[in-house]
Amino acid sequence: MPTISPPWLVAIGIVATALAQILLKQSSFQEVLSSGWLLFVGIAGASYALSFLLYTLILKTYPLNKVYPAMTVAQIAIVTVYGLMIGEVVDARHAVGLLLAVVAVYLILG
Repeated sequence: MPTISPPWLVAIGIVATALAQILLKQSSFQEVLSSGWLLFVGIAGASYALSFLLYTLILKTYPLNKVYPAMTVAQIAIVTVYGLMIGEVVDARHAVGLLLAVVAVYLILG
C-alpha cells in the first residue's frame, strides 16, 4: 500500500477540518433532524474523524508546537473565504487578525 507523504497528510487534514466546519454551517440552514441536516452533520462528523486520524499521523512527523498553529490558521483562512462566498462580512478587524495569525505562523515556522 503506498504511503502518503507528511505534507500531503497536513494538507488533507486541513481540508477535512475546514470541510467539517463548512458542512456544519450548511446544516444550520436545514431543519434539525431533517434528511438534509442529518446528511450535512453526518458528513461533517466523518470529516472530523478523518481529520483526527490524520492529525495523529501528522504528529509522528512534525512537532505539535509547529503543526498545530499552521493547521489552525490554514483552516481559519479556508473557512473565512467560504464565509465571504456565502455573504458573511469580514471587517477590517477580522482581516487584520487573520493577517497577524499568518505572520505568527511564519515566525513560528521560520
